[in-house]
Amino acid sequence: MYPRRVRESTFIAVSLLTFIAVGLILILNHEIWRDEWQAWLIAKESSSLLHLWQNLRYEGHPGFWHLALYLLTRFTRQALAMQLLHLLIASATAFVFLKYAPFTRLQKLLFIFGYFPLYEYAAISRNYALGVFLIFLFCALARARLRRKLLFLAVVLFLLSQTNIYGLIIAMALGSTIFLAWLLKQNLAGVPPENPFDPVIGLFIFVAGIAVSLLQIIPPADSGFVSGWNLQPSAEYLVYSGRTIWVSYMPIPEFSFHLWNTNIITDLNWQYRLSLVLLIICLFLFLRRPAILWLYFSGTMGLLAFFYLKHPGFLRHHGHLFILLLGCLWLAQDLPETRPKLPLFDLVSKFCWDHRGTFLLGLLTAHLLAGLMAGGWDLLQPFSGSKEIAKFIKDSNYNKLVIVGDVDFAASAVAGYLDRPIHYPASGKTGSFIVWDLGRRKLPPQEALQKARELTLQLQEPTLVLLNYRLPQEFPLRCLHQSPCSIEESENFFLYLLEPQSSE
Repeated sequence: MYPRRVRESTFIAVSLLTFIAVGLILILNHEIWRDEWQAWLIAKESSSLLHLWQNLRYEGHPGFWHLALYLLTRFTRQALAMQLLHLLIASATAFVFLKYAPFTRLQKLLFIFGYFPLYEYAAISRNYALGVFLIFLFCALARARLRRKLLFLAVVLFLLSQTNIYGLIIAMALGSTIFLAWLLKQNLAGVPPENPFDPVIGLFIFVAGIAVSLLQIIPPADSGFVSGWNLQPSAEYLVYSGRTIWVSYMPIPEFSFHLWNTNIITDLNWQYRLSLVLLIICLFLFLRRPAILWLYFSGTMGLLAFFYLKHPGFLRHHGHLFILLLGCLWLAQDLPETRPKLPLFDLVSKFCWDHRGTFLLGLLTAHLLAGLMAGGWDLLQPFSGSKEIAKFIKDSNYNKLVIVGDVDFAASAVAGYLDRPIHYPASGKTGSFIVWDLGRRKLPPQEALQKARELTLQLQEPTLVLLNYRLPQEFPLRCLHQSPCSIEESENFFLYLLEPQSSE
C-alpha cells in the first residue's frame, strides 16, 4: 500500500498531465477568433511599452495579458505562442486547484475538465484565465501558513486587478473581506500580522492596484465601444442581467450548431427565476460564516451590477460568478461558525452547509457535460471561418491584393491569420486590430461596397472584398470562396473579387 502522500502526488500528476494533453488537442484544433486576435495583434504591432499603452486606450481592459503577449511578440509572430502561454496559465490553475482546493478528488476532476477551466478559459485564449488563476492562488495562500501572508495576498490582489474588470470587482470583494475578517477576529489573512506595518503596506498595494486598473479601464472621451451607463430602471435589463447566475452555474448549451453562449433553458424569465433560487441557496449556505457571506454577496452583486449598468456580457464573463462561488466554498472551510438567531434561518443554513457537497457535485457534473459538448463540437466543427478563408487567399495567390473587410471586427480575424493589414471601410483605416473609437461606424452593404469601389478605382487594380454576410443578387460581384459554417456565426465569410472596370 503506497503512502497517502504518494497516492495524492500520483493523482495530481496524472490528472494534470491529462488536462494538459486534452487542452493541447483543443487549442491545436481551435480556430482563433477575433477577440483572441485583437489582443495578439495589439501586442504584436506595438513598437514599445508606451505604444502598447496607447493602443490599449479603447480596449476597456487593463494591460496584464497584453503585456505578457507583448513580451512574446518580441520573439515570434506566430499566434500559437499565445495559445501555448494560455494553456500554461490554465494548467497552473488546474494544478493549484488539484493541489490545494479543499474538495474531494471527484469534485476536483469534474471541475478541471468542466466547461470553464478546460474550454472557455483554456481553449479560447483571453485574459480571463489569468484572473481565475490569481483568484485560486489567493484562496490557496489564504489557507497556507506563511510569514507575512498579508503582503502576499495584497500583491495577488494587485495583479488580479490588472487582468480585467471582473477580476477587479472580485479583487475589491476579496480585499474588503480580509478587512471584515480582521474585524471579526477570524484568521483569513494571518491575523494578527507578524509585522505591525503589514496592514498599512498591504492596504497601499491593494488601493494602488485598484487605481492603476481604473486608470487603464476608463476609456477616452471618443470611445465608441460600450459607452455610457444604463441608469434607467428596466425590468428587461434586470431579468437579462439577473439570469446570469443560472447560465454561469449551469452552462449546459442548447443542442444547436451555434451552441456557444447558449443555454439549455432558452426562456430568459425561467433563467431569471432559477437564478434567484440559486442565489437564495448560496446565501443560506454561507449564512453561518459572515465574512464569506459578505464575499459572496458583494462579489456577486458587484458583477451583476456591472452586467446591468454597463455591459450584459457573455458566458465567458458570467463564468466569474461561478469562480467566485468556488472561491467562497474554498475559503469557508476554515472559518468558525456564527449561528443565526432566528431558528428557521439557523436550520436552513445548517441544512445547506451540510449538503454543500451534493450541491457542488450537481453543479460540477453539469459543467463537465457542458465542457464535453463545447470542446467536442469545437473539435468537429470550425469555430471561426477565418483560418479557412485566409488559407484560400494564400493558396490562390490573392494575398498580394488589397483586402477590404466588412464587418471590420469580424474581418480582423482574417488579418490575424494572414499576418497583414486589411482596409476597413467602417473606419476608413488600414490596419489589423480594431480601434474602438467614434471614427468607426456600422455601414450598410451598399456603402461598404461603394467605398471598396472607390479604393479599387484609386488603385487601378483588383481588390478582394471580404464580408461576413452574403451580398444580395443585385451586386454583380464574383464570389471566389465561402468559408464553411462556423460555430461563431458572425465569422462565416464570403470573399468577392472587385475588378477596376466593374467599379466604374
